[in-house]
Amino acid sequence: MVSPRWSLSFELATARMLVWLGGWGREGELTPDTHLYFFENYSRLADYYRKRGDIRKAQRFSAKAEAHRAVEEDDGPPYAAAMAMPRPRPILRTNAVGHSGWRNPDDAA
Repeated sequence: MVSPRWSLSFELATARMLVWLGGWGREGELTPDTHLYFFENYSRLADYYRKRGDIRKAQRFSAKAEAHRAVEEDDGPPYAAAMAMPRPRPILRTNAVGHSGWRNPDDAA
């Protein structure tokens, strides 16, 4: 079985490589979801090292997690905006029953 340390390290390395490849040649910023992903994984890795007694590595990964947490915080829910809509048209009632002039059904052609 693969240890959690190797699994988390592999996930983080893969994600960092994908972010690097995706941003190659472009200016851009990470999305809030990406920051949340990095925050959670760095926090889990810090917890792993803290449980193992390696405080120095735990502090290093906690600092990386906090850097992503600081960027991830938002202002709250999306705010409502006033929208202009046209007035609805009045209801149009139609009586679509055909009973004018047809006395002989054989005379339809």
